[in-house]
Formats: sequence, structure tokens, C-alpha cells
Amino acid sequence: MTERENLLQPAAIVMANTVAAQGFDRLDQPVALSVLQNTVRQRAASYDVRILVFDDSLQVIADSLPDGRVGQTVIISEVIHAINGTDTTTLIRDIYVLHVAIRVYDVSSGRTGAVLFVADVSDIFQSVSDIRTTLVLATLLVGLLSIVLVFVISNSLISPLRRTMNVIQRMTTGQLSLRIPVRGRDEYSILARAFNTMTEKLEQIEKNREEFVSNVSHEMKTPLSAIKVLSESILLQEHAPEEMYREFLQDITGEVDRMTNITNDLLALVKVDQREQGLNIGHFDLNQLVEDILKRLSPLAEQKKIALIYEAEREVHIDADEIKLSLTISNIVENGIKYTPRGGTVRVIVDSDHQSAIITIQDTGIGIPEEEHDKIFNRFYRVDKTRDRETGGTGLGLAIARATVLLHNGSIRVSSNAEEGSVFVIRLPLRRQV
Repeated sequence: MTERENLLQPAAIVMANTVAAQGFDRLDQPVALSVLQNTVRQRAASYDVRILVFDDSLQVIADSLPDGRVGQTVIISEVIHAINGTDTTTLIRDIYVLHVAIRVYDVSSGRTGAVLFVADVSDIFQSVSDIRTTLVLATLLVGLLSIVLVFVISNSLISPLRRTMNVIQRMTTGQLSLRIPVRGRDEYSILARAFNTMTEKLEQIEKNREEFVSNVSHEMKTPLSAIKVLSESILLQEHAPEEMYREFLQDITGEVDRMTNITNDLLALVKVDQREQGLNIGHFDLNQLVEDILKRLSPLAEQKKIALIYEAEREVHIDADEIKLSLTISNIVENGIKYTPRGGTVRVIVDSDHQSAIITIQDTGIGIPEEEHDKIFNRFYRVDKTRDRETGGTGLGLAIARATVLLHNGSIRVSSNAEEGSVFVIRLPLRRQV
């Protein structure tokens, strides 16, 4: 079964990439749809499977069978999981069918879908049944040799346990860089891999903690140093003019305000991470919330002659913490305004599918290099530290936004290139699951 899965999963991924490359928007054209249908049939014949392509509304847009379900809405759990970001492989034992569902993400339109491979594996189960019969006969012969093999097997079981316990004991002293040697594919190897993965995560957490402490120290040191220099300058000049005192005190007040902002953001982030505040869930109109946010930020956009555009694809009502969600959306929209040159555009789109609310925030700003995408949600991380300080950022806004979205069991993704603007896509469950 594993070989069949290993064969179909890469093929399904290639098919998903093919669909994404064509783009969902272009599939509305008959020619593009015909090309996709022919590709699906050719791939299905190559791998002896049935292939279906779904859009984000669970509608079949291509089917390898001539009398397939194109145009119909088909609800399949694996497809739903794939659209939501979890590629799935499932064996349906009752009918000996293997489902391989892979997510399709069209970067140009931001739409998602899924590719489903359906394979008949009844022949494999028949082979397994034949093998089982053979094994029963072979067991009689193996039993004769079991006494001889007991010592060898016992030694092979105890040896990996000893290695594992030795590493674990050393790790308890703080040596998180150690790893358990992995040999073979038995249960001990699986356990060792799982333990090594856990250790890697612990080591990464420790590195993140050290980096966080270092960043906090650096961020607090800068305003403290400025305050010290300014205060010493005042003290060393006995007869300085009042204008100088006033100017220096204003600068000190600005640095104190910066430290206050950093402290408030740190406290907010810690509370979200530790779930101390929890969520005050309510049912509200997401469209109205976004409209109110844009009205509140419109003066900031008007100062830079930036067009602040709102588009509602449909009315969306959601179960969420209205205050926390408002702060999250405000933060990202405000960032878009700050980093978009004069005369640019910031667009906010509200949409939904059968399970999730989708908030898309697009800007025509300075953009984010592709290699920075995985880092921008880190605490205190700045793509351009000088520019961020000029705009008054603390480097914690996106970290708080991501933590809040995850607290709602949602996701946030960014698509951007340098000097080409940015697109943030927030997906949140429409209904709160208890």
C-alpha cells in the first residue's frame, strides 16, 4: 500500500501544480477548461486512476471519466481537508479504494481548490490475503527455529533501548543538541525519529527564547541610551536656554512613549501566546467591522493620497472575538498604508466559502522579498529596520496578528515580492467549534 501511496502522492502534487499554473480564473474559458480536461484524462490513463479537480466551493471542474461529475457539487471529506490546507491520503477499506487529495492554491487569484486521485487497490488486498496464507504455513517452520532466535531477538531489542536511555539521560542535563541514532525502520526507529523531532523543536524553542531576550534587550537599550544621552546633556549645561530644555524633554518623552509601546505590545503578545485573555466570542457582521476599520484609517490614507478600497464579495457573519480581530485587521491595513508610496492603493476584500471567512489585504507598497516571507511574523523582525523605526513600528504587530489568528484556529499567509506590493490572506472559521 505504501508503494502505491508513494507513487500517487507525487503525481497528485504535479497535477495540483498544473491546475494552479493554469489558474482558476482562466478555467472559466472553454479552451482552458478543455485543455485541463484532456490533461486530466491523460494523467488518469498513465496512473490507472480516476482524477477529479475541485474548486473552493466543492464543485467538480474536471473529471477523467467521460460521463463524470463535471459541474456537480460533491462533498468528500478528504477534499474538504485538502482545501483547508491539509493534504490527505485515506484508504476506504470497505470498497478497497485509495483517496489522495492535494490542495491547489492559485497565487494569482488567491483561490484554492483540490485534486483528488481515486485508485482501486483491491488487487493489493488480494495479494495480501495470498501472502497471509503463505505466512501461516511458514509460521510452522519458523516455530522450529524460534528457540534459537530468542537470544538474538532479545539482544536486538535491548540494544536500541540502551542507546535511547543513554541519550535521554544526557539530554536531561541540558544537552539538547544530542540525537538518538536511527537505524532501520522498526518501532524503535519510529520512536527515535519522533523523539529527535521533539528534541529539535525544543532546541528551536530555546533558540527562539534566547533570540527573543536578545531582541527585547536591544529594543529597550536603544531608547534607554537615547534618554541617558539627552538627560546628561541637560545636566552638563547649567545655563542652557529654555528652548533646548524643551526640545530635549520632548525627545525624552518620545523615547519613553516608544518604550511604553514596546512594553504594551510585549504584554499583549505574551497574553495571547499563553491564552491568558482567552477569546470573547460573539456573532457579528464581518463586513461592517471592516468598513468601520477603513473609516477609522481613512485620514491616514488621505494624508498620503492613498486610495483605500473596500470590496465585499458577499455578506459574511462570523463567530470570533470582535476586538482582537479588529486590532489584527487594523494592524495589517495600517502597515499597508505606511509602506505604500503616495498615490498608491490599499484594497481590502471580504469573502467566504462554505467553512471560512476570507479577508484579503492587498497593497501596492514596497513589498517583501520572497526569502523574508517566513520571518516577517517573528517577534521584532523587520525587513527594513530603519524604515520601520521611522514609521514608529515596534516589530511586534505581525507577531500579535498571527498569534491572534492562530488563537481563532485560523491561518494567515503572505504573497509578495520586493517593490511589487504585498497580499495578506486571513482565513478564519465561520463558526466557533466547541
